[in-house]
Amino acid sequence: MNRPAKPRSRDSSTVHGALSGLRVVDLTGDAGRFATKLLTEMGADVVRVGTGAPGLPLADPAAAALGGVADWWYDGGKRRCPVDLSTPEGQDAYRRLALAADVVVETERPGRLAEAGIDYPDISAVNPALVQVSITPFGRTGPRAHWLGSDLVAAAMGGMMALTGLADRPLNVWGRQAYNYAGFVAATSGVAAALSARSTGRGAHLDLSIHETVTGSIENLFMQYFFDDLLPLPKVAPRQGALHWLGAYDLAQCRGGDGGYVMITPTPTPDLLFEWMIEVGPDESGREVKRWLGVDPADMLLDVVEVMDAVRRWIAPQDAHEVWWEAQERHVAFGGVLDIAEVCANPQFAHRGFFADVLPPGAAAANGSRVPDRAASGQPGPVRVPSRLVRWSDAGRSGTVPPSPPASIDTPLDEVLASWAAPPTEARNGGTGSLSGAVSTGNEGARRPLDGIRVADFTWVLAGPSATKLLGDLGADVIRIQSEERSTLVNSPDFPYYFVWNRSKRSATLDMKHPDALAAARRLIETCDVLIENFSAGVLDSWGLDWETVHEWNPRLVYVTMSGCGHDGPWRHVISYAPTVHAVCGITHLTNFADRGDVGPGFSLNDHLAGFAAAVSTVGALYARERTGEGQRIDMAQLEVGTYAIGAAIIRQSAGVLPPRPAGNRDGIADHVPNEVYATGDGFVAVTVTEPAQWLGLVGLLDDPRLDDPSLVTEAARRDRRTMIDAVLGEWAAGRTAAEAADALQGAGVPAGPVQSSHQLYADDPQHADRGFWQPVDHAVFGERTVDAFAGLWNGRRWTPRHLSPAYLGEHNFDVWADAGYSPEEIAEGIGDGLFR
Repeated sequence: MNRPAKPRSRDSSTVHGALSGLRVVDLTGDAGRFATKLLTEMGADVVRVGTGAPGLPLADPAAAALGGVADWWYDGGKRRCPVDLSTPEGQDAYRRLALAADVVVETERPGRLAEAGIDYPDISAVNPALVQVSITPFGRTGPRAHWLGSDLVAAAMGGMMALTGLADRPLNVWGRQAYNYAGFVAATSGVAAALSARSTGRGAHLDLSIHETVTGSIENLFMQYFFDDLLPLPKVAPRQGALHWLGAYDLAQCRGGDGGYVMITPTPTPDLLFEWMIEVGPDESGREVKRWLGVDPADMLLDVVEVMDAVRRWIAPQDAHEVWWEAQERHVAFGGVLDIAEVCANPQFAHRGFFADVLPPGAAAANGSRVPDRAASGQPGPVRVPSRLVRWSDAGRSGTVPPSPPASIDTPLDEVLASWAAPPTEARNGGTGSLSGAVSTGNEGARRPLDGIRVADFTWVLAGPSATKLLGDLGADVIRIQSEERSTLVNSPDFPYYFVWNRSKRSATLDMKHPDALAAARRLIETCDVLIENFSAGVLDSWGLDWETVHEWNPRLVYVTMSGCGHDGPWRHVISYAPTVHAVCGITHLTNFADRGDVGPGFSLNDHLAGFAAAVSTVGALYARERTGEGQRIDMAQLEVGTYAIGAAIIRQSAGVLPPRPAGNRDGIADHVPNEVYATGDGFVAVTVTEPAQWLGLVGLLDDPRLDDPSLVTEAARRDRRTMIDAVLGEWAAGRTAAEAADALQGAGVPAGPVQSSHQLYADDPQHADRGFWQPVDHAVFGERTVDAFAGLWNGRRWTPRHLSPAYLGEHNFDVWADAGYSPEEIAEGIGDGLFR
């Protein structure tokens, strides 16, 4: 690993975003639009050559010119170039674009591009540095490669709906989160591969499976399944509403049902909650919880059912918002359930400038000022959108670009090609060689895009470790830095949770309370490219590892901080675990049935979203460093990531559309009909129709006279007759098994799939089996186990894990600290005196 180089000078007038100069062809439908949105936000020049499914029209007549919610959310800032791949002329146009591009992101059905002679092998033969990310529902190979998908089907078949909803009512998380998962992994992988291509001149092809992405990114689903011999939990994790798998988080209703809901938990310090309950009464509450005062939190979990019941009874007469805020003041991690109007009014978001108002094309006054009042002017007014995923210290030059409306006119092909035919820029072909430390393996097929990148991992629990797990899978040398004091419960190498989320890492110990700890940390950080942490705001500052100090040590370091609400603002000290964030950011409110308010996601969705967001921002900052020679600080607020993930709801709230509200499995962005889960003889099947051809296939399969209305080929007509359509499908599905129903629907060209449990995904899923997604391993602590693989094939190859999770704390101390310049004797002495412990 090279020592940090002196930052290079830069011309700020030509730099616009971390990915400035990256040329991207966006050939995606709805499954991939989020991936290219992320690239656009970081400054890539994204040219959209395909069209996604139409978005939900904005209902306010004065805002009709705004187009669809989906277009506003996914396509703002992209250029649009019409290309019809069904014609020879369109295929030639696509070929010319791909030959000039750095990255292609596409969602075409497997085989279509190859049939036209414009797939990755065809293009890379002429453009060897090209990176192509192919996002498909199930991957390009395997017995279900031809199956059609939707976000609902992906959530059902991948495992999300095994955990979300009620026992008899599976529920999808609002906002197309299965597609968001895949988009994050696609964007992270694409940028990492483009970064590698700048050093090696060789691109790559990623066959990314949405199915694999979802299955491998659910907190406890397979921890429980693969470690049922060690955990006092059901082997097959059930749907149980908002109740967390630990039993220590749940939604409680307040004040006779009209006082709202609160996410309750005794964590992180149960005594603070119990003392509060004793202080304010009633007396029976105090008597109930006194016996748990002073009990170790791990032991308290043995009685967690009784603890949570006592908290529910105590909170029931109170007002949700009042008790939530008093809890936070007492350092108790409650979270009030907010609707989208309340989310939009969040003072923390206002302080941090999280939202931006974007004008539609032609909606500015003659002097360029914004039209302030849509109703008064009769013109479309500004649309409020989340302005960014994370906050960058160098935002204006090497971070994100301001949000823009979707393109209102097409850009001619020749104009795109002319702009991409300019002389190569430093952003595209130059750089300072961040990957120059990579050593050839002699087997280029084994090379991974982040080989040569070193990460100092100061993370814990899930959000941070999931980020560094992805970076490690992509080839980074991730050094997980812990102390014995903080390595309890899920942060301990002898706990299954740690095994699941800490593969692809080495373990080093460092006690930051030791007088020599800061000097040791400095020596390590000076060898690293990235530092990433997810402690509460201010913890690393208290250790002397604040951004300003660390940047002085290593100007090329990318410094990623993943606090709950951000390091500034009125909510900076709010305690925010994933269930709390779900409540406060709007996800819990929307992820409910119309007649319920107490469901929400059944797993730690936002921890995964935050991990993905950290990973994509990290590779974006590394890409920018190639141009600038300098690292920067990425300030992530996990609360902002949660609201960003439902950004379409913010658009609907602000743009005159019916305010978003809980509506079960309806797609809140395009409201496809059908888009629902139906009970079968042995489970449930998810069904979506997004196109006329799919509807006609469904009508032919069901052969029911109630569907023989030609007008139903339009989605608007189907929305008006949703109840009837659901009834017909429900009756049909009830007489079949879930597998039979899914097979028949897919055979008719209709996206469908069974709601699969962990057992079905492992033992009965032919796609996972055929593609080698499950891999047997032998771990030093846990013995023979199974792990999931990275969610796709790189150049047709299935990666195997380079490292399993560390077997014990400090397993790699001698290697890691030797890289930092310590002799073996110094390392041994440091272990002995508690420095490396």
